[in-house]
Amino acid sequence: MQLDNVMDKKYRSSGHCISLLVKSHGPTILYTGHITNTVRESLFLGSYFFAYEGLKVLFLNSNFQGGVAIPMAGGIAGASAWFISFPLDCIKAGVQGQAFDSKKKMNGIEVTKQLLKKGVRGLYRGVTPSIIRAFLVSGTRFSAYEATIWALKEH
Repeated sequence: MQLDNVMDKKYRSSGHCISLLVKSHGPTILYTGHITNTVRESLFLGSYFFAYEGLKVLFLNSNFQGGVAIPMAGGIAGASAWFISFPLDCIKAGVQGQAFDSKKKMNGIEVTKQLLKKGVRGLYRGVTPSIIRAFLVSGTRFSAYEATIWALKEH
């Protein structure tokens, strides 16, 4: 329902949108971009937790003062994981953003080629706000996680 080419139909709800899309295009319409998204999520999560655990140990064993190690490790992990996986997010958006009724739908490889016509920057369009958000969210998320683990161990 977020796509411009979907909103012109004025769906009453997400359920109404799903039922009409399935009726018009079959159940596979619900899985458009699934493979690209699964690869993106795998790459994101693998790099996210790898970076966090490594940076956490590094920062806790260094001169970081005043409880900054955990939010910094989380923030940097989130920002770097988004930077690494962001091209796949752009490709997924390109696959999912195509008109449902188009005769020739582009797959992930074709969308990648289209994005690369703008240079590598085409794969990173809009990355800056995503990285800033990821830094803030991940720093907070891992701080809350570590505080919860600490509290559960203490009681």
